Amino acid sequence: MGLFDLLGKKSEKEIKNLFSDMEKKIKDAVKDGFKDGIKDESPKPAAPKPAETSYAPAAPAEEERSDELWGELMPKDENQFSFNGTYQEYFEKIFREEFPKYNFLLSHPKYYSSDIYTFSKDGSKALVIELMKKSCSAQALRRQTLREGIPYLRFYTNCSDIGWWNARTYVIGKMREALKL
Repeated sequence: MGLFDLLGKKSEKEIKNLFSDMEKKIKDAVKDGFKDGIKDESPKPAAPKPAETSYAPAAPAEEERSDELWGELMPKDENQFSFNGTYQEYFEKIFREEFPKYNFLLSHPKYYSSDIYTFSKDGSKALVIELMKKSCSAQALRRQTLREGIPYLRFYTNCSDIGWWNARTYVIGKMREALKL
């Protein structure tokens, strides 16, 4: 069961509020952990809001970026929105560089907009990755791969406004986990 299965059909505002509450609880827990009074009180700049496009917005200066892979600030780790190119080019670069033993084929479904990458190795289907907008509720491919016993991953390509950056380390980790590497 994934995070989105747990969230159900919550609105974007409800999800933002949920993550804001989680962030506050984490910050409070971290503050409680600093018994010796050391804490970071430096002001944090707001995260950039990219235009609805497949090209990356201008990346903020390195000192304005976070060590975290998700959250309000863009991560220092290379991510979909700091990459100089389209989101498809970003993901395909990761696929080629980090998983060279796998072949991948790009396809597009007939009834909704997404990019489907089917990975194979030695002639056997190994993984299906779907890149789509968060507003898409299509589930057929996910159910089909589950029935076939093929690992399935979904990455949303338009969620920087809620801190989902598709950081390189995160994408690689999810793929390695799915491929059992």
